Amino acid sequence: MRILVMDGSATGTQARAVIACLVLGDDGVLSVLATREATGRGAAEQFPLLATELFAQCGWTHVMPELVGVVVGPGSFTGLRASLAFAHGLAAGSGCAVMGMTGGEAMADALRHLARQQAARPVCCTVARRGRVFVEMLADGDGAESVSAHMLDMLELPPGPLLLAGNAAEDVAQALSLRMDVRTCNLMQPDPVGIATVALRRFRGHLPPRAAQPLYVDAPEAKLPAAGLRPAPTDTP
Repeated sequence: MRILVMDGSATGTQARAVIACLVLGDDGVLSVLATREATGRGAAEQFPLLATELFAQCGWTHVMPELVGVVVGPGSFTGLRASLAFAHGLAAGSGCAVMGMTGGEAMADALRHLARQQAARPVCCTVARRGRVFVEMLADGDGAESVSAHMLDMLELPPGPLLLAGNAAEDVAQALSLRMDVRTCNLMQPDPVGIATVALRRFRGHLPPRAAQPLYVDAPEAKLPAAGLRPAPTDTP
């Protein structure tokens, strides 16, 4: 099976967007054929061009991926919309399946393994805007998780021990520096194999369904006009 994976969730000037082609062998092993990265604001908007380069390198065309795995959040508003729009565009053109997952889901296997070694609860922390972070509490197993947004200077997390991963792990650890039950690890972002693994599990029905739509943790900032919306246009004779 040919699999394309994308993670455009990271936000800010240090954002790192990743797109990769993988194949699932007859032995059930995932192999990365090629990877491209883009950095900075708007990184995920480069995915269509980067995919073209990847497909050329791998001998694929845009209709050849059989499965697309894409991170749905939490993270960058623009990056999530850009990566998901491209994923659904490929699906419309090729008929391939699109499977979405959170960043924590894609890192869960590696993070849970490390957390169990330290008898800690795994937590995925993602950079948000305006001095905030997104916190994804992972269940130690296949149970449900929770995702929430917090101000760093008002951050409270459940009792530990906690093991933090993600691109905001160090920020969260510093905000909780008085706690002795909080540790960090070097898992910063999902890797292509992690994304593809979750995409396959969800595709095969081994994980609960998740809509391949942006995961917006924050409430919308746009507000309805004070006078209300305009009336719908009417047909004229």
